[in-house]
Amino acid sequence: MTDPQQVQHAVACGVDAIGMILHAESPRTISTAQAKKIRAVVPPMVSLVGVVVDCSTEQINQFVQDIGLDLVQLHGAETHEEAEQLTRPYVKAIRAKSPEQVSRDIAAWSNAAAILLDPYVEGQHGGTGTVLSDALWPMTGTQQPMILAGGLSPSNIAARIRACAPYAVDVNSGVESAPGIKDPLKVESMIASVLAEDAR
Repeated sequence: MTDPQQVQHAVACGVDAIGMILHAESPRTISTAQAKKIRAVVPPMVSLVGVVVDCSTEQINQFVQDIGLDLVQLHGAETHEEAEQLTRPYVKAIRAKSPEQVSRDIAAWSNAAAILLDPYVEGQHGGTGTVLSDALWPMTGTQQPMILAGGLSPSNIAARIRACAPYAVDVNSGVESAPGIKDPLKVESMIASVLAEDAR
């Protein structure tokens, strides 16, 4: 998310967490000042997540302190040692290439608060609009909660939830009118579908 008003709308629709890209080569990356404006409108019981790619531990912890992040989402080549130095729990994003690689990486990040599974796209760390293959989703129990990402939209979210039964879903480009600009109707439709599947 990039705009406080869009964040307020998403919260009113029922999201559990708001993500902000703080360090990455992305058109959605926002400044610390803008992130603070978003922090000001995120209510208690909704998590604020800082998304970073290959950011130094010192800088991430500074984001945590300056903005008031609840979670950090790691999308780069961070090491376990670096992750363990963070002052907030972290979600580790895995770019899925094969079932064997996914299983190895999940096991390797046993201290992560959750694992986000995103399809591998050469040269990109997320927000690609590419749907994750069902064959790459672990069908047996994992130690960490699993978050489904990749090409989720109002038209496919119900089917994707039924196929994978994730702990949570991470939505970005599928509810945008342009990079960083969320479409209110798509956001409403997406969240309504997620809540309906949750109830089912």
